[in-house]
Amino acid sequence: MENTRIADNISEVIDASRKYIEANLKLIKLSLLERLSKVVSLIISSTLVMLAGALFVLFLSLSAAMFIGDLLQSQALGFLIMAFIFLLLVIFLWIKRKTLVINPVIRSLNNIIFTDDDPDEE
Repeated sequence: MENTRIADNISEVIDASRKYIEANLKLIKLSLLERLSKVVSLIISSTLVMLAGALFVLFLSLSAAMFIGDLLQSQALGFLIMAFIFLLLVIFLWIKRKTLVINPVIRSLNNIIFTDDDPDEE
């Protein structure tokens, strides 16, 4: 009699443990899905902003090149000056890439992936 009761208790503990593990796995999957969707949305929104910014810079630089060309009476010279300005910009960005690009990206991903979103703390 006592053995069947102990066996029933052990069976209940095993069943409860299995349910607890399954619930934790679902929670981990949901948390991973949430963080992955935040990363994907960050990538998509950043890409759209960069695309819009690139178009803005393209049209601004074409206008500036034409303006400089009109001032110097040489369109080719205006575009050459703008190309040189972009070369200086690329060199500057390459030198400062760690502080301007790499560190902010790492910080953003770190905030998304490793931030504890414990609902009990809210």
